[in-house]
Amino acid sequence: MTSSTPNITTTLRECHRLRKHLRDLKSEIDLGPRVQKVQEQTLANAKQAHATAFDTIQKLKLQIRDEEGNLKQFNTQLAKYEKQLNDAGSPKEYEAKQSEIRQAKEKIATTEELILTLMGDLEERTNDIPNVEKTWATAQADFTSQQAEGKERLDRLKAEYQLAQAELTKQEANFPANMKPMYDRLIKAYGPDGMAGVEGRVCQQCRTGIGEQQRNDLIAGKYLCCSSCHRALYLTTNPTPAHTADD
Repeated sequence: MTSSTPNITTTLRECHRLRKHLRDLKSEIDLGPRVQKVQEQTLANAKQAHATAFDTIQKLKLQIRDEEGNLKQFNTQLAKYEKQLNDAGSPKEYEAKQSEIRQAKEKIATTEELILTLMGDLEERTNDIPNVEKTWATAQADFTSQQAEGKERLDRLKAEYQLAQAELTKQEANFPANMKPMYDRLIKAYGPDGMAGVEGRVCQQCRTGIGEQQRNDLIAGKYLCCSSCHRALYLTTNPTPAHTADD
């Protein structure tokens, strides 16, 4: 297509590899804040669960206290109704007091059952406090460990990115001045996929075949673009210049 250089295939191959590597590294680096957010939310959920466990126990204690107050009140009412029953002056009044006594006894039975249930729940939750504390401690330790590992990984990725970027700059400096603008346009249009390897005689981007003369041009180090997808082509391996039509 234009000028030639003995190192163009190697240069394009390395630039393609490095640009794809940089893209992958950037994706991993950009993933960091999202991972951080998930870890922070996991810790917040664990903290809330820890607080809820103690809050639930406190609410149970208050509810038991309230129900015990209700039970005392119902027992007082029952004693009052039973006394009034003895003083009933007529069958109708006697029957009314008996009804009130039955209702008071039902309330007492229901309240006693509720208190027992609440006390059982309280005991179970209180006994589970060591597990609650252990879970919260584990969550905090995991978060601290994840933060340290995440920082180490992010620092490593950034360092690797800088090294790859420096190597890419070095490789791109090998392009002849008249070839660099064409390469830059492809990168601007397609990013890391502005280049494509050729295996045998097939473009690995669009799977279009190239002719023998085009392959010979690539072997000779010429800058060549795919006639179908317009990517800059390079051979994925370095064949020897000597070849026949049966290659």
